[in-house]
Amino acid sequence: MLREYLRNGQNLRRLITVIFSMILLVPVILPVMPVQAKSGAEWTIMVYLDADNNLDPYGYVNVEDMMAVGSTKDVNIVVLWDKYDDVANLYKVEAGDLIAAKGFKLNGIEANMGDPNTLRDFVKYSERNFKADNYILVLWDHGDDHRGCCWDDHPEDHLTHQEITGALSGFQIDILAFDACVEGMIEVAYEYASGDLDIEYLVATEGYVPGSGYPYYPILAHLTADPTMDAFDLSKTIVDDYIAYYETKRPASRLVELAAIDMSCIDTIVQQIGELADVLEGLLLSDREDNHEMIAEAKGEGNLGWSEYGWEAYIDLPSFVSYLADKDVQGAEDLYETLTASMYVVASNALSSAEGMGIFFPGSFGSFSNNPYWHGDDYLAMQFPHEGWWDFLQVYWGV
Repeated sequence: MLREYLRNGQNLRRLITVIFSMILLVPVILPVMPVQAKSGAEWTIMVYLDADNNLDPYGYVNVEDMMAVGSTKDVNIVVLWDKYDDVANLYKVEAGDLIAAKGFKLNGIEANMGDPNTLRDFVKYSERNFKADNYILVLWDHGDDHRGCCWDDHPEDHLTHQEITGALSGFQIDILAFDACVEGMIEVAYEYASGDLDIEYLVATEGYVPGSGYPYYPILAHLTADPTMDAFDLSKTIVDDYIAYYETKRPASRLVELAAIDMSCIDTIVQQIGELADVLEGLLLSDREDNHEMIAEAKGEGNLGWSEYGWEAYIDLPSFVSYLADKDVQGAEDLYETLTASMYVVASNALSSAEGMGIFFPGSFGSFSNNPYWHGDDYLAMQFPHEGWWDFLQVYWGV
């Protein structure tokens, strides 16, 4: 048919006019056409692996576990790995292989994992280049309750919780998981619930994390087998797989507990703690001797037989509140119900008294002020103490 047009000059001119008109119409048509969104994976797992310290050997173990599963079309596994004796690199973890991510500005240099800009750059790159419907960020390293986590030896630095919340501002984080010790504290949870972050679940322990950390192989195997898990399902899977893994280990590694904390409940919990603190203050002011003894007994019920820096520093919050509820202290029963409803928690048999969330409760003002490991100034930089708990502690201490 085209040949017939070419034989006739008039028809040729008509053809050119039609084509030219169609070209002119394209800019008018395109803006109103629906744009098909690029489909991503179901989950992107972002592991901020700060092994630039004495945990370096365990970094290799955990990365090997990740490679035993590897990324799939539905699950991206991304790790920023800083080794003790080598530079940092951001990798996409494939089955049996690590693929260095192109264009990440910190690749091949001695990155400071204690710098919040490093964390922000990692999350920003990961969410832009490994798009997914859901994101989990794992902070891998040493943890120190209200002081923060991710201690880097080269250079010497660490991330405070205030630095982490600032670095994560504006990003989608469905699950924030601490593969680090003693971060399952109300002080920590409130720091991440009270800002402009939108985190659905916090996965953390009020106790220690053994050197091997999370068992990444079973966790990732379960996720890749069922990538449609929602945030609660994946948080629960992490908890279950973690406890199951360490129950098979030697007795010294069985002192473990892990909880998935619903962050939408934290504001209510903190409000109820503040109300309970007011009640306890009133009891101490009305009859100090008897009520101080009762509160001290409740504190003892929360003692788990372990502590990061001495048995008197941290206690299990639900156990403490439960004892007060048994004594009919106003507000304690409601708080205990909120606490238990907000957490999915599993503990090994050796730590069965742990109910999922700790709280800082030194026995005296002197120990709070003078124990160099407790870092009282860092504690008071947290937001939670100023919601009524710090006032209660001072009345309890008699200062």
